[in-house]
Amino acid sequence: MATEATNRDRWLSALCYVSLLVLIPIFSGRRSAFLAGHCRQGFSLVFAQVVLGLLVWVIESGFSPVPLLGVLVSLVLHLAYWLLFIVISVVGFVKALSGETFSVPGLEELANRVPIHAK
Repeated sequence: MATEATNRDRWLSALCYVSLLVLIPIFSGRRSAFLAGHCRQGFSLVFAQVVLGLLVWVIESGFSPVPLLGVLVSLVLHLAYWLLFIVISVVGFVKALSGETFSVPGLEELANRVPIHAK
């Protein structure tokens, strides 16, 4: 039988979805299985943000010499990038505060490889 997450675990788990603030729960003292799962998910989300941010930058650099198309591509890419990660972060934040587990579609395998465990 799984125990209910404490308020401390819920708030630290919610921090996992606020970009680099994931480092606070990772380096906090003890971690429950609930918190460790959110830490893995948050760390994989930050990794995905960096990788996709670099990909957006490369694509944007390729289209930037083209006057109107470069601006439109840049606008669409940045809008999609930020909306994607803001929506995922808000959903993860709310689920963590409500004591639920959360799995970002497409990042489950990466999150399972992150070596963060309960202490």
